[in-house]
Amino acid sequence: MDQKTPETTKKQESLISFLKNYKALIFGVIFLSLIVNLLTLILPRINARVIDSLQNLTYNKDEALMLFGVVTTAILLFTMVQNVLSSITSEKIAAELRRQLIEKISRQSFTYVNQVTASKLLTNLTADVDAVKQFINQRIVFAFAAVVQLIGSIILLLSINWRLAIPVLLTIPILGVSFGVIFSKIEKYFVQGQEVIDKLNRVINESIVGSALVRVLNARRFETDKFLVANEEARGVGTKIVNGFAAIIPIINVVVNVSFLIVMGYGGIQVIDGTLSAGDFSAFFSYIFIFIFPIVMLGFLASGIGRAFATYTRLKEVIDSEEPKEGGNLKKEIEGSIELRKVTLDLENKRILGDINFTVKPKSRVGIIGPTAAGKTQIFYLITGLIQPNEGEILVDGKPINDYDRDNLYSQMGMVFQDSIIFNTTLRENIAFRNEEMSDETIWKAIETAELKDFVDTLPEGLDTKISERGSSLSGGQKQRLTLARALALNPKILLLDDFTARVDINTERKIFANLKQNYPEITVVAITQKIKSIEEFDDIVLVMEGELIATGKHEELLKSSLEYQQIYNSQQRTED
Repeated sequence: MDQKTPETTKKQESLISFLKNYKALIFGVIFLSLIVNLLTLILPRINARVIDSLQNLTYNKDEALMLFGVVTTAILLFTMVQNVLSSITSEKIAAELRRQLIEKISRQSFTYVNQVTASKLLTNLTADVDAVKQFINQRIVFAFAAVVQLIGSIILLLSINWRLAIPVLLTIPILGVSFGVIFSKIEKYFVQGQEVIDKLNRVINESIVGSALVRVLNARRFETDKFLVANEEARGVGTKIVNGFAAIIPIINVVVNVSFLIVMGYGGIQVIDGTLSAGDFSAFFSYIFIFIFPIVMLGFLASGIGRAFATYTRLKEVIDSEEPKEGGNLKKEIEGSIELRKVTLDLENKRILGDINFTVKPKSRVGIIGPTAAGKTQIFYLITGLIQPNEGEILVDGKPINDYDRDNLYSQMGMVFQDSIIFNTTLRENIAFRNEEMSDETIWKAIETAELKDFVDTLPEGLDTKISERGSSLSGGQKQRLTLARALALNPKILLLDDFTARVDINTERKIFANLKQNYPEITVVAITQKIKSIEEFDDIVLVMEGELIATGKHEELLKSSLEYQQIYNSQQRTED
């Protein structure tokens, strides 16, 4: 336990430090809670006065009832204001946490997001933030209220009859030790619970995104079994937490009932003897309930508070994660030359690319070809700067890519990824994604070049037609051509294509490349593909296999000089025949 204490303290200080930014709101909530709980503590004394006024008219009955009405009304009003302020505070904090997370994720590297996984980040943005929000909205108020009620009830119990209060107060160490033992055993499961949610989200996300493929391949049983395993793991962790809590209620019942029995017997004798009034006896019992409730509440709150600290630590891991270097300050209009110089790339302790060297001249068209898992896509990511090489460097116009201001560089680079990322907005906004003031002329030029005009002409609202989520209303080829139009609408100096015509027939593909040459003659094109037919007229072809550069040259040269290129070409020819 001693080894965990510094780490636990660090977590708590981290969350407390964050909450200092909202201390005015939090103190406001706590102040209102203090008023509500003080009034709640007064109420049993007022009830005692009402009871005694009915018996012997020691107190004025009308005044007692009026005071009771005023206090209960005040409790109602202050509680309403407290709840509203508490909700506002928690929502502000949750919104700020989500903002920090989104800003950090948007600045993070492609490699980082892949390693952390989208499922975990989704859990951070939803379940983890909600856990902190609930801590602010409920648990801080309840914890403070429990402390005030506990201290206040002890004072009032002692003030009514200190001898009668002793057996009640003895329940504190008994329940405290019991809770301490139970929570020490289940604390670790709170963190495990969040990790299991990550896994469950990942499985669910894959099943939903790949639902069509699952049906076609009749893999529903496989996906169901995968979900059941993750679900069972989540159930197991949840059950361990519930089992830990299962012992609390019986312990509370035994301890409370024993103290009630003692108070009932001893207090009843005092009422009969006249040493304790019926009103005070009634108030004493009310304070017992007020006394027991915060002890139970603090016990249960400990789980939520522990979860809040654990989840905030998970959030801080993302928020405080090291960001990639932003690049330099070089801003210039590029010509479009690219050079990979002795580039080596390792991912997850595995060599992906080794000693890659080639040059792309400005305004030229270069194809990168090779079998699956050859490292072609990693070359794409390196040129875009999404990942960094372990050794070597990537140059644009003779300058290291890291010397450029990223926004300036990316505004001159059009990128088309393998996965067609379509947004749930209009066709126009999908194409003019970075520039709301983009002219229709620029958009239509990109559409025509991407061979998408015939499709757009069939749409009832044209460019203002709204695309469904993830582009589900579009075919695979339409989505790929739409992402090409988006890249071209930037009027880039460099166009990077990662197997973007995989779902486009060869004739359409040839038309697209011919359109590129005619409509964007000043552009540098780097196209990654597995089909030689697509790039045989390019200025240069780079052959990559198993992470190594095998050969470079024009199509005719490689047919004569590279056996590997000949084999790929001949196998594709036989397939087409």
